[in-house]
Amino acid sequence: MPPKSLPTGVEIHSGMLRIWFMYKGARFRESLSAPPTPKNIRLAAEKRTSVCHAVRTGTFDYIEWFPESKNALKFSKPKQREITLNQLCSLWLELKRIEVTPATMKNYEQRLKQVRLYLDGNGLVTDITQASLLDLRKAFLESCSASTTNTYMRTVKGLIGFAIDNEYCEQRVLNGLKELKQDKTKPNPLSQSEFSRIIGSCLNDQDRNFWQVAVYTGLRHGELLALAWEDIDLEAGTITVKRNLTLEGIFKLPKTRSGERVISLLNPAIDALKQQQLLTFMYPAIEIDVLQREHGKLMPFFIRPVFSPRVTATRETKAYYFHTSIHDKWTAVCRRSKVTYRRPYQTRHTYACWMLSAGANPTFIANQMGHSSAKEIYQTYGDWVSEHTQDQLDILNTKYGKNAPYMPLKLNK
Repeated sequence: MPPKSLPTGVEIHSGMLRIWFMYKGARFRESLSAPPTPKNIRLAAEKRTSVCHAVRTGTFDYIEWFPESKNALKFSKPKQREITLNQLCSLWLELKRIEVTPATMKNYEQRLKQVRLYLDGNGLVTDITQASLLDLRKAFLESCSASTTNTYMRTVKGLIGFAIDNEYCEQRVLNGLKELKQDKTKPNPLSQSEFSRIIGSCLNDQDRNFWQVAVYTGLRHGELLALAWEDIDLEAGTITVKRNLTLEGIFKLPKTRSGERVISLLNPAIDALKQQQLLTFMYPAIEIDVLQREHGKLMPFFIRPVFSPRVTATRETKAYYFHTSIHDKWTAVCRRSKVTYRRPYQTRHTYACWMLSAGANPTFIANQMGHSSAKEIYQTYGDWVSEHTQDQLDILNTKYGKNAPYMPLKLNK
C-alpha cells in the first residue's frame, strides 16, 4: 500500500506514479510507468528533484529525460538532415523555377554558381556557419559593389532560409547577417542641350524617333522594344503598355499589374510616332508568344512592331530589336555627340526629372511610369521635387495671393 502522503511533486495516476514540475512557466506531468511501492516513490522523488535542478541550471533537455513523452516533441531539436551544398542548390532552384521568370531564374543560377566558388559545393550544409557566410560576404565585397554584394547575399539568405525550414541547418547561421550600407544612386538625367545633341547625332530617322519617344514617355526599353502599332492610338494620344521584351529575348507581361497601364502622350512623343508611322506602320504583322503570369503559359499574338531593324537592314533580320542593339546604338550616339556616357536607362530618369521640373504631379508621373504609387517617385527623385518648392509657391501665390476668400470678422457682443 502506498503511504498516505507523497513527496512534493509525486502523484499517483491510473495506478502508476507520475511526477510534475515547472518548465518554461508551465506545469508538466510525466508518468514513470511504475507502481507506487515505497522504493519507487523514493526514486520518483529523487528523479523529480534532479529534473527541477536541471531546469534551474538551464541544462534540462526534455527528450533526454523523457524520450517517450509527447511533450518532448515541443522542445526537442530534431536531428538535422544531411545534404551537400550542391544538392541544396539544385533542390532550391528546381522548386523556385515554377514561381519566378526565366530571367530571374538565370540570375539565381549565376549567383549560386559564384557562391560555390567560395563555399565547398560538396561540403555538408550542416558545416556552414555564420562565420562562413560573413567570409562569403567579405569575398564578394572585395570584387563587387555593396549593392551587388547585397543582391548576392539576399539570394544566399533565401537558400539558407529554405535549408533552415527543412531542418538542414540551424537558424543561428543567419543571425547577424545584415545588409551592407550603400550610397543611394542618384538619377543622372540628360539636360535639354544634351538631348538635342543626342537627337542631332542619330544616323537615321528611326533612331531619332526611338530616343525621342523614350525620353518623352519614360517607357522602359523592354516596353519600347515590344511596342506595337496595335497598342497606340494617336487620335486619343495614348499608348497601352501590354508587354515587355526581356534581356533574353522573351516577350512577357509587365512585371506588375501597375505596369499594365495607359500612357498619355506628350506632343513630342506624338510627333515622333507620326514620323515612325511612315517607316513601319505598313509592315506585315508577326506572330509572337507572350509569357503569362501563370507558370509556363504562353499566349500567341500578332503584332506590328513600332521599331524594327528591317528599316535599315541590308539582309534578312528579325522584325524587332533586342536590348543589345539598343545598348550599342546608345553607346555610339553618346560617342558621336560628345555627351557624357550614362546607362541608356537614364532616358527613363530624364522623363521623370523633366516632368517634375515642369511642375507635374508626382502621382501622375508614377501612373505614367508604371509605379504602384508616388512613393517611389519621392524616393528616387526627391531632390527634383524639393528643388521646385519655390516654383510651386509662386504658382499658388499667383492663383490665391490676391484673391483670398473673404472671412467676416466676428463681432463681440
